[in-house]
Amino acid sequence: MPSITFCLLTMMSLVASSATWAQASVGPARLMLTTQDWPPYQEYKFGQMQGIALDKVKCVLGKMGQPYQLTMTTWSDAQLRVHSGAQHGFFVATQTAERDDYATLSAPVAHQKLMWYFGPGVEPKIDELSKVNLKFSAKFGSNKWFWLKRNGFNVVKQPRDAKVLLKLLKQREIDVALEDELVFDGELKEAGLPNDFFQDQIHETKPMGVYFSNRFLNKYSGFLAAFNAAVSKCER
Repeated sequence: MPSITFCLLTMMSLVASSATWAQASVGPARLMLTTQDWPPYQEYKFGQMQGIALDKVKCVLGKMGQPYQLTMTTWSDAQLRVHSGAQHGFFVATQTAERDDYATLSAPVAHQKLMWYFGPGVEPKIDELSKVNLKFSAKFGSNKWFWLKRNGFNVVKQPRDAKVLLKLLKQREIDVALEDELVFDGELKEAGLPNDFFQDQIHETKPMGVYFSNRFLNKYSGFLAAFNAAVSKCER
């Protein structure tokens, strides 16, 4: 097992020492990955980083024998670090054209089920009329928030996270929220509300993976194929 060190600064870092890992032939001496605090996919809890996606990534890198360092920061900073070349990859992410400009998405390490959540008394119906008459929102700065804006929805508020989004919906400051099912379920539980407190409707399901910078993949041409092959070995 690798020795693990935690750095509690403005960000939280988990370092797996390369001294106890076999050197990976297709990757760097230490793979630099960055992520956000986004339970249940990845979070800092009980003195360590854990989560559905993070545990899968650690399993994959373990199968590869790849030394790594994980840094937890804001989502915008995580992506900027990869775009600038400061980090090799970020996760867990859905595919977008903007990200494809500078990075390549791995095989799925998790799947995101996006749901519409309707405020008390709001008819659970999404159509061209409701798009402009109802008040919609999602986590500000997320793909969901920008997707709503691009597609003509009446977007209001700029909630910083799912906790604030739930509060806005419960208080009817917004009529409809678009959020990941597992993330929202976690917030409902924390708020002491049942999972069926709001009426909901599925929007779509999307695969999520690790985005590796194209600069990194050009240097380590066999890395992505090896990573994707190892993903299948970590399926539960």
